[in-house]
Amino acid sequence: MNAVAEPKIIVALLPEPETVMPCLDCALAAADGFDAAISAIHVGFNPRFAFVPPEEIAIQQLRELREGTIAARLARTKAVFDAWIAGRAGAPVTWKHDEGDVGALVAAETADADLVVMGNPVRLDGRDAFHATLFWSKRLLLVAPPDPRTGPRPARTVGRHIVVGWKPGEPVKRAARQALPWLARAGKVTVVSVEKPGAESYQTSARAFFAELGIAVDCVELRREAGSVGQQLLAAADRLGADSLLIGAFKHGALWEAILGGVTRDVLAAAHIPVFMMC
Repeated sequence: MNAVAEPKIIVALLPEPETVMPCLDCALAAADGFDAAISAIHVGFNPRFAFVPPEEIAIQQLRELREGTIAARLARTKAVFDAWIAGRAGAPVTWKHDEGDVGALVAAETADADLVVMGNPVRLDGRDAFHATLFWSKRLLLVAPPDPRTGPRPARTVGRHIVVGWKPGEPVKRAARQALPWLARAGKVTVVSVEKPGAESYQTSARAFFAELGIAVDCVELRREAGSVGQQLLAAADRLGADSLLIGAFKHGALWEAILGGVTRDVLAAAHIPVFMMC
């Protein structure tokens, strides 16, 4: 992998202790080869600094009974961060804590980011931060997979071989344009499309688009099978030996934007490699 001199701003959002280590592992791997600095930012809801309706405050107060106060949540997250950073080498990593309305904080903290890295959220602050990144800040998001439940944590690489889950449309094109530095850095890019029998192939549009970007790609066409397209993409990434997946995040529903499309939802539920995504 050739070094890329162009500086990058990478924000690692750390709203919950469970996802700190995989998130930072992926942020550090994504920074490899770039002149990059990583800002590790803990965001937490605090009603004193948030202009939200009373029902939202009530939900947050109930949450404290299960998860503890913001001070306790911050202490757990910072402890995991300190354990991770001890003895680490690579891109510089700075720590910051901010509290208030999580969505507003994320929008402000990620406004200039080239890449936002998050773990797949497990708690309320994490889900709010994830939603804000995807739908409000509209930055390229790299979702870190969870650590394995048993055994050693694997050494993480990001972007040596990227599989692009291709379905013609603006979401995947936006994601690819924003991920262009990582696509250009990759040793290999493979475009995988899951095709409906009898329909026009997606591959023509994929080849034309990546030719415009100046990215050489291999193309793999899969026949649509029963079950989840997302699982088909992940299985293909496994077979191809990819270390990352890139998809466009499709959504359904105008009233509640957090309702993600089936492929996006299925990929997030089962991914064990990092996933680049953008709406």
